[in-house]
Amino acid sequence: MKKSLLTLAVLAASGTAMAQSSVTLYGRLDAGFGRTTTETTGAAPVASQSKTVVNSSTFRTTYWGLKGTEDLGGGLKANFNLMSAFDLDSGAGATAGLFARTASVGLSGGFGNVILGRQYTPYYDLFGVVESINNGNTSPSEKVYGLGIKQGITYISNSIRYTSPEFSGVSVSALAGLGENDQAPGNLGGSATNTYSLNVIYKAGPVLLGYGYHEEKLAQNTVGAPQDKNKYNMIGGTYDFGMARVNAGYQKVSNDTGRDDKEYNLGVTVPVGSAVKVYFGYADSNTSAAGFDLNGSGYNLLATYDLSKRTYLYTSYDRTSIEKGVVGAISTDVANRLIAGVVHLF
Repeated sequence: MKKSLLTLAVLAASGTAMAQSSVTLYGRLDAGFGRTTTETTGAAPVASQSKTVVNSSTFRTTYWGLKGTEDLGGGLKANFNLMSAFDLDSGAGATAGLFARTASVGLSGGFGNVILGRQYTPYYDLFGVVESINNGNTSPSEKVYGLGIKQGITYISNSIRYTSPEFSGVSVSALAGLGENDQAPGNLGGSATNTYSLNVIYKAGPVLLGYGYHEEKLAQNTVGAPQDKNKYNMIGGTYDFGMARVNAGYQKVSNDTGRDDKEYNLGVTVPVGSAVKVYFGYADSNTSAAGFDLNGSGYNLLATYDLSKRTYLYTSYDRTSIEKGVVGAISTDVANRLIAGVVHLF
């Protein structure tokens, strides 16, 4: 059960009416034990190597956070969210910053929701819904996607985001993230590395369908050079049959250098009784530039067992095969991983 921090001293000190405000401490803890085997074949072979590990965030990312809401009256609310990832196996904090996962504040009401700060992109929100293993860290999509053009679509700083209410099952969310680096060292073209992200989602009963667009302007290292952009387009959906939930997503990524990535994932989730769920996911990626292709693929079989509403066990096996190299000298990285772990929510 999420715990409201007893009429927080923070609220008392601020003089805010406690009856109209709430602050919640929340989080998720994931630790897994397992064995990983890696091998490289082809032009630059590396012999098989294995290691046994205890890792954090093996299936679900470990984090803690604070979030709160103040009722301003007339249906208007003020909201904030602070989320911090850390390593449960070592206790180390996130190297990207204390609240690098989310640090945002905004207003919501009948008009929708407006949020400012560092936050998830609308594109990633859709990706998390339609990807193969319910946005788990064991998912093959997490390892295979980004083979050619990086999969940099998760969080954006210096951003403002608007999410509409649902109209006949349709909602729209759009974000603009400001690079704030015009003429900064390493970006000499005079135009900031802004990011734009969008999703359109339709929900009706067991059906969810969505489209996502994401654009990242890249730094210009040479004065007068044209500014390259990474452009992401995605379609995907889910359907819940009751006895099983299926999901699929297709993503096309391109940039102005002529590189194109085509990536897709398929997944199915099957509940077995009231406590067990079985997941299977597959992902495939192809990157192409100047007639030269590289390919990657992977799959994951995972099962969870609920001990309570807030604690569950999991076990997982995943395998990926990812090509790398240049024309005439291609190698393939192969990885196999078998793990078991526990997740606790608070």
